[in-house]
Amino acid sequence: MTIFYDGDCGFCKVCVALLLLWDRRQRLRPLPIQDPGAQQLLASVPEGERLLSAHVRTQRGEVLSGADGAPALLRQLPGARPLALLTVATMPLARLVYRLVTGARPAIGSILPAAWCNWATGLIAERRRGMTPPTETL
Repeated sequence: MTIFYDGDCGFCKVCVALLLLWDRRQRLRPLPIQDPGAQQLLASVPEGERLLSAHVRTQRGEVLSGADGAPALLRQLPGARPLALLTVATMPLARLVYRLVTGARPAIGSILPAAWCNWATGLIAERRRGMTPPTETL
C-alpha cells in the first residue's frame, strides 16, 4: 500500500514516520504527494485537493483520502485491526477529527522540534531506499 503525504509538512512527515515504525512488515510505501510518480498515481484526486489530506493507494489501485483511507491503512499494521473496525464504525467522527487535525497542521508543524522532523525525514528516506518505485506497479 502506498501512503501519500505532504513532503513539505513536518507534522505529516512525523506522522508517516511513526506509521512506518509500526509497520514492521514493511507493507507501507511512503511517497510525497509532490513526487512526479505520486502525481500520476493520484490522477483520480483533483489536483487542487491533493495536498489537503493524506491518501492511500490500495493493492487494487483504489485511492482513498483522509479519514476514509484510515481503515485500509490500519488493516496493514500489526494489531491495528480493532482500530480499523472502530474507525469504520465511527467514520463521521473520524472525518471530523481528521479535518480538525489537518486544519491545525501548520500550527502543529511550527512547534515540532526540528530534530523530530529531521528524524522523520531520515526514516522515510531509509524506507524508500531499495523499494520498487510505485509507478512500476501500474
